[in-house]
Amino acid sequence: MNIAVFSDKFSGTLSALEVIEIVKDQFLDSGIKADFFSVTDGGQESSEIFKSYNFHIEERFKTLNCESSLSEVESLNVNDSVFFESAQLIGIDSNKESMTISSGCLYEAIQKTEILGTGGSKTVDFGIGLLSKMGMEFISNGETIVDPVPKNFPFIDSIKTTNFNSDIALKVLSDTNISLLGENSAFDVFGPQKGLSKKDIEKHKLEVERLTTLIDNELALGLNPNEMYSGAAGGLTFTLHQILGCEIVSGAEYFIEETNLVEQIDNYDIGIFCEGKFDDSSLEGKIIGELLKKFEGHMYFLGGQYAANNQNIFKDYYQCGLEGLNNPKSSLEIATNELIKALQKH
Repeated sequence: MNIAVFSDKFSGTLSALEVIEIVKDQFLDSGIKADFFSVTDGGQESSEIFKSYNFHIEERFKTLNCESSLSEVESLNVNDSVFFESAQLIGIDSNKESMTISSGCLYEAIQKTEILGTGGSKTVDFGIGLLSKMGMEFISNGETIVDPVPKNFPFIDSIKTTNFNSDIALKVLSDTNISLLGENSAFDVFGPQKGLSKKDIEKHKLEVERLTTLIDNELALGLNPNEMYSGAAGGLTFTLHQILGCEIVSGAEYFIEETNLVEQIDNYDIGIFCEGKFDDSSLEGKIIGELLKKFEGHMYFLGGQYAANNQNIFKDYYQCGLEGLNNPKSSLEIATNELIKALQKH
């Protein structure tokens, strides 16, 4: 019985590395052998996870984050390419409201970067802040708005691109294939976890659609906000790909290839897949969903909550439930021990 445990982060409670340690301790105590893999799709905590696969720090530097305070961040050398995790500067753990923060703080970091990990962001400005730093002017009543944020969007009535410099070369990792706009938009799916109400989301979508039209009228790029992969990091991937010309790839696929997991996954006949909340968005390009597509053995879910509509993905489910939010470690230990009982009967 060859067992592999794959864990993404449990957002807001446990990191992927912490989950692995908790599960590993319970397995060891029960005499069950397994191999353990923390996994990521390029979003929050991806730098720490890449380092657990022995990729090393390329550079440490200080720069302003989305709260306008100084952060010490780091880039990594991943197989001779410089990787940077954008969530270090625009992460979901920001104390500011999403409508008041900008992606502009990424400008300095991306000058040092070749591979940009997106996801796990608090931003919903679809890259407007970054475009502003690159010289695109967002104007209200004849006055340029300095460092525009989403709450300014209703006041923007024109755009000027005279000084816009779009010279940038990045490979961008998207942690979801969801689109910026459309029926199942990035704001519909991820807006609530970023603090947006249903009313906020509907109003914001209309403003984003209006601004994409204004930008397209200036640049004539044939922008398509319904394109796959355009909704990651609050729509930052839309701007990076369609306006700035960066290459967009699946963050999950990138991770699986660069860490050589793609060569190892066939070695196991039982897979334990750990995630804080597994829902339908987990199957839209997220790392656990992509691993499930490749795994051919028996699959078990171990995590905070299973909320996907399809109840037939896993052989069985072991959930922490609401208790996991208050006592994540102890509730995960309990859920893991229930899983162990099932494995011992296998």
